[in-house]
Amino acid sequence: MHLALSLWIVAALCIAVRGGMTNFTLDDTSVTITYAPPPLLRCTPDVCASDPTVPLHNGTSTTVEGAILIPFNGSAVYVYLGITGICMFNLDGMVVGKAIGGNNNNISLAYHTNGLPDVPHLLMIYSGQPTGIIQFDYAVFSHNVTTQKSHRGAIIGGVVAGVAAAAILSFGAVLLRRRHQQKRISTRGVPLGDHWPDKPSIKLVGIGKGNGSN
Repeated sequence: MHLALSLWIVAALCIAVRGGMTNFTLDDTSVTITYAPPPLLRCTPDVCASDPTVPLHNGTSTTVEGAILIPFNGSAVYVYLGITGICMFNLDGMVVGKAIGGNNNNISLAYHTNGLPDVPHLLMIYSGQPTGIIQFDYAVFSHNVTTQKSHRGAIIGGVVAGVAAAAILSFGAVLLRRRHQQKRISTRGVPLGDHWPDKPSIKLVGIGKGNGSN
C-alpha cells in the first residue's frame, strides 16, 4: 500500500513539473526593447495628458519615427500601438505584416501571430513611409515555461530511487521477519534435551524428557 501511494506521488510530481503556456508583457519602457534612432517622445502620466478613451499600459508609451526592436522567446506575440501612416512588421528577418492608421494616439492591437517555434525571436517594427509616426504601448508574448529537463529528471529519479529503496527495505524486513518466525518454529520442534553440553549453566525447562526436573 505504501509503495502504491509513493507511485501516485511520483505521477503527481511528473504532472506538476510539466509546466504550461505563460504570457509575458513587455512595456515600452522595458530595457530589452531598443529604439533606433532615439524616441521622439516618451509619455508618462506626468508628461502626457491622460485620455480615458485610450488607456496606456502602465500609463506610458513611446513615440518614434524609426525602428523598434523587440526580442522575445515564445510561440506567439501581440503588439499594441498607434500609427499615423504605415507601419511594417519584420519577424526574424522576414516581413510578416503591415498596418495603416490615421492617428497614432489610437492605441490598439496592430499585429499578432501564433504557432511559432517556442524559441528566441526578434520582432522589428518600423514606419513604412518617411512621415510615419508610431506610438508603441506594449507587447505580449506567450512562452511555455517548464522545469529544466535535467532538473526534472533528477527530481523524479531521486523520488523513484527513494521509492525503490523503501520498497527494498520493506521487502527485506518482511523476509527477515518470516525467517525469524520459521527459525522459532523449527527450534520449538527439535527436542534439545535437558542440558546443553556447550553451556552447562543453562537448563531448559519444559523441553525434552518430562518437565525438566532430574
